[in-house]
Amino acid sequence: MVPAMMYALIDALHEAASAVKPIILTGSGASFCAGADLNWLASFTDPASGAAELVSVHHRAISTLVDLPVPVIVAVNGSTAGGGLGLALAPDYCLAAESASFTTAYFRLGLTPDGGATTFLQRAIGPARTRELLLTNRRVSANEALAWGLVNEVVPTGQLLDRAASFASSLAPVPPETLLQTRRLLDGGVLRHQLQLESDAIRNAARSEFFKSAITRFRETHTQD
Repeated sequence: MVPAMMYALIDALHEAASAVKPIILTGSGASFCAGADLNWLASFTDPASGAAELVSVHHRAISTLVDLPVPVIVAVNGSTAGGGLGLALAPDYCLAAESASFTTAYFRLGLTPDGGATTFLQRAIGPARTRELLLTNRRVSANEALAWGLVNEVVPTGQLLDRAASFASSLAPVPPETLLQTRRLLDGGVLRHQLQLESDAIRNAARSEFFKSAITRFRETHTQD
C-alpha cells in the first residue's frame, strides 16, 4: 500500500460502481494486500509523515467501499496483513481462497490498527480474539478465519474468482439507497468515528521511537540486501 495505489483503487471503485452491478475486489500474485509498503515509508526522512499521508488516503478508500451504491464482494486470494485487513473486511461479503491468511502485523512496528480494523475485527470475532491477534501477530489460516466468522466462505484457490462471480450474479437487485441505509443501520454510526480515532492514534504511534527504530532497521536491512 502506497498513496498512489489507494487513489487508483478509489477511482477504480467509482468507475466500477457506474455499471450498477456488484463489484468484486481481489488481489494479484501471492498476496491480497500485505499492508503498507515499508520501502516507501523508509524513503522518508521522517517516516511518521509518510504514515500520516498513507492513513489519510487509506481511510478514504475504506469510506469509499462502504459508501458504494452496489454490493461489494471481496475475494481474498492470499496473505493479508496490516492495512489490508480493512480492505478485506469492509466489503459486504468475504470469500477466501484456501491459501489465504490474515495477520494484524501492527504491533511489530509499534503501530495501532487503522483502516477500520478495530471495528471490523471486534464485530467479526469479538474483543478477546481481536486482542489476541494484535498481541501475537500470529497468522490465521483461511479455515480458522471461517470457523471464527471472519470470512463467509473458503473455496479452493483456483476456483476463487469463479465462485465470487457466481455469488455476485446470484444477488437480487437492490435499490442503492436501500443498500446504503442498511449498511448504516448495521454500522450504527460507529465506523466513521472509529476511523477518526484510528487516524489520530496511528499518527501518534508513528512519532514514537519504536516505530522510527523499526523503520531504521528495515532500511538498514534493505540497503544491505
